[in-house]
Amino acid sequence: METENDILEETLSIADDGYVLAYDYLLKKYEKNNDVYGPQTLYFLACLAGGANMPDKALEWLTTAILEKGWWYRPEVLDDDDLSLLRSSDKFISLKSISDKRHAEAMSGAKAVFTWEKKTADNLFIAVHGNTQNGQTAKSDWKPILNDNTGWQLETVQSAVPDGYGTFRWNYDMSSYLPVAHALEKVQSEGYKMIVCGGFSAGCDMILRTIMYSEALCNTLFLQSPWIPVLKGHEEELLKAVKRKNIQLKIFCGSCDEDCLPMAEHLYEITNTGGIHAELTIQEGSRHQFPKELPYS
Repeated sequence: METENDILEETLSIADDGYVLAYDYLLKKYEKNNDVYGPQTLYFLACLAGGANMPDKALEWLTTAILEKGWWYRPEVLDDDDLSLLRSSDKFISLKSISDKRHAEAMSGAKAVFTWEKKTADNLFIAVHGNTQNGQTAKSDWKPILNDNTGWQLETVQSAVPDGYGTFRWNYDMSSYLPVAHALEKVQSEGYKMIVCGGFSAGCDMILRTIMYSEALCNTLFLQSPWIPVLKGHEEELLKAVKRKNIQLKIFCGSCDEDCLPMAEHLYEITNTGGIHAELTIQEGSRHQFPKELPYS
């Protein structure tokens, strides 16, 4: 079953051959079942329309998202070059003002969320979402790996930093990762046989920072499509932490994920040659997404 993220990744692929083609593709998907598509889809439609010299269409999509749906976006994403034709429009200025205000309100009240309440199984899997996602996305993405195994408990960590309506992000600093660190620290003495952390994209960076900068332990890291800028300048520090804690790494990345595949391969190279148990699985034909068939074990 295709997820919204799958559709958007395919849209990006088509956009390499032209914005009009990508716009038509996404529009057909949206019109077929628009109830399952959220703020990101409408943002994509607006940007594709703007980039294809259809500013009126772009405004219509942003009006639907912000005025009709009540959604909002992180201020900087509405400064995208694909929306440059709209910047002098009074209607666009008004829409952005409304969106910016909602973002500020969300920022003022946002808190990190760890779903764990008590131990309910022998083993624990902690899932960490990527940017423009949330805890529910992480749960849906990682749930198939457990295959309804009653021996495992799946919990999620959600960032305290709003990205857009209903979605959150991680910043690459020395504080954004703390909700993940606090979550892992919280369950250390609960008597789990195994604790596994699974991250997608930026969530992988937060997990690696947790391993480096906290004393919390886990058995294995599952890193899907890892976007991990923490590697820059911190390789030795990371290797020491992973080796000292005797953590296994299972790294997964799509063969068409141009941004993250080099990072995944580099992480595998330095950990594997550094005496750490690491595995790399390249998912053929996949972009920045979970594969249709999960190869996890």
